[in-house]
Amino acid sequence: MRRAARFFSFNKPSDWNAGTAANMSIRQEGVSIERTEKYSIYRTVQAGEIDGADAVTDFAVGPGSKLYVLDARASLWVHDYENRHTEPLYSPGHRLFSHRSKIAAEGDSLYIADTAGERRIVSVSPSNGQLVWAAQEWKGLELFPLAVAADDNRHLYTAVPLDVRPGADGGAEVPEGGRIAVLQWNLSGEVVQLFEHEPFRLEQASGIDALTNRFYVSTAGNGEPVLLDAVRKKAVAFRIDGTVGGEIEIDREGTFAGLTIDSRRDLYIGDSGHGESVEVEKFILKFSGQGELLALVSGYRSRADKLLHGAGDRMYVLDLEKGTITLLELQSRTMTMPETGLPEAWYVSGELDSVEDETEWHKVELLADIPEETQIRISYFATDEKFGVLEGNIVDYSDYFANPDIPMTRKWRASRHLWSEAIVNPRDALLMNAKGRYLRFRIELAGSDRSAPVIHRLRVVFPRQSPVFHLPPIYQEDPDGSGFLERFLAIFGSFFEEMEEKIDKVSANFDPDAVSGPYLKWLSGWLALDIADGWDEEKLRTLMKQAPELYKLRGTRLGLARMLQIYTGVEPYIVEHHQLKHMQETSELRQMFNRLYGDNPYCFCVMMPPECVRTDKQRLTVEAIIADQKPAYTEGRLIVLQPWMHTDMHTYLGINTVLSEPTLLTLDQQSSMPHHTVLIDPDRDKRMDIHTRLELDSELE
Repeated sequence: MRRAARFFSFNKPSDWNAGTAANMSIRQEGVSIERTEKYSIYRTVQAGEIDGADAVTDFAVGPGSKLYVLDARASLWVHDYENRHTEPLYSPGHRLFSHRSKIAAEGDSLYIADTAGERRIVSVSPSNGQLVWAAQEWKGLELFPLAVAADDNRHLYTAVPLDVRPGADGGAEVPEGGRIAVLQWNLSGEVVQLFEHEPFRLEQASGIDALTNRFYVSTAGNGEPVLLDAVRKKAVAFRIDGTVGGEIEIDREGTFAGLTIDSRRDLYIGDSGHGESVEVEKFILKFSGQGELLALVSGYRSRADKLLHGAGDRMYVLDLEKGTITLLELQSRTMTMPETGLPEAWYVSGELDSVEDETEWHKVELLADIPEETQIRISYFATDEKFGVLEGNIVDYSDYFANPDIPMTRKWRASRHLWSEAIVNPRDALLMNAKGRYLRFRIELAGSDRSAPVIHRLRVVFPRQSPVFHLPPIYQEDPDGSGFLERFLAIFGSFFEEMEEKIDKVSANFDPDAVSGPYLKWLSGWLALDIADGWDEEKLRTLMKQAPELYKLRGTRLGLARMLQIYTGVEPYIVEHHQLKHMQETSELRQMFNRLYGDNPYCFCVMMPPECVRTDKQRLTVEAIIADQKPAYTEGRLIVLQPWMHTDMHTYLGINTVLSEPTLLTLDQQSSMPHHTVLIDPDRDKRMDIHTRLELDSELE
């Protein structure tokens, strides 16, 4: 006797969470490889694209797609990289600042810092280059700005030496033990905060020129700057009150330059590769706010002399050697597994218990999206025992595979002999030689950098149900050919099973609550609900459920009212001619009722509030319902009630008109005028508390 097939289904996060996963994302819509955001090159701006510009020496990010670019001739350009349009802000020969200046920008503020200029720090308008403010010294200290940055409030941050003396060559120098600090400037050009860290002192005396490419400053946009000393490979993060919030040590080989902070407060430090004779790959380093090295930005593998972040966490990288500004954008990418470095995920299920020894497991059915260059590999093993030998020890399989302290790679190697040969990208695959009470399966998801397979549902069917059982015994007894025949007939078996499943569930196709979309409208056609064309699905379902009762009431006042209430959600007011007979005894009332409701005894009026017929489509639908549901040889008129109070019109107290209670006229907190007070003015002399008429004998000024 053929036994009914049973199955274990995995289609909800709770089903998958019973197993053990590595680098796998388990969500309601399916399971896949974890994804992360990685920087990828969006565009590269070459110096040649900036018409008239020389070699790029510095840049700043402006609003939209604008860049402020400083070149080797000290010219300052405004370049729109999206539209490839360039305008000069300062042309060559202006002598206001040198090509060695540092620039920063935020909003409508542009800052230029020059250690050799007459004005050391200036704020200019980026629209016309007009000077806003300038500074040469602070508290008697001559300023030598080594690095600049601007925050979201357009405050400027400058890294400056606090100890300066004349050098042997006549220039300025910072002595041994000289301090480096950060000054915060407001929009008026005033220093509002000093950020200083005692260990930030020079090991030996250095000229100002030697320090210009050593220090870098950046801010997360909230008034908390970070200062980087590229020689010491150390960065210090300051709090808004000037105290030190944390320190970051760069424990890597390389020559570093550039510092920027994203919206998540993660730090990025570039590799400039100064002095390297051999071309090697360089990476931008990503650190957490606590100083932990998070990742290498693999989307950019070249020299970085300056880093900036713009809107949407877009990162800009300057390569002085190539004269390029590279734009990096965050894009969703498949996450790599830390153990292997590959974009993949592993999963081991919990034990599936058939509750019977020597169960022959039938097949696995998979509903999944498998893009090109990706794979799903499924392996399995079945056993009647819950214990086995792994790594020379007797272990409980469930405890072993669920143990979070054992790396997944180690579990893979130790249990390699248990698993079957992998089934690649299965949709409907037989489980060959899977015999035992307990079944476990493992899944390997292999993705590419941009895409990954997604499993929406997995079903394991048991016990073995083969079409071979329906053939004569001679085919079942052939030990050599039965295996091939079983696999061959399994194709047709799957087809018949799908057909039987559809037949078993066909009754659900006639349930309005179980279908939707075009099929719901098709099903409504079975009930001849032609007037329901254009109804939303919830109203249509309600109408279909009540259709048998509504057909009994068709052509009656109650049937019409119910149909309109289903569509509009409001019970209509229906006035028939016979209701008005006893009110038409006088000629005045008769004329008014004829004007409002007509004099045709076979005509009735349906009154609806205006919110039920806001559009022409709603009006046409309501009129179609009235025409379809009215009794034969009668006429139905739709009247849309308006919220007004006009006599001799469709005005109904409590329906579309409300009379409010009379209230007192309050003159001040101590005095009021009763509602029955009458003001009269026999002489019309425009005084209050007498007969005063606006615009006749009085006016308000």
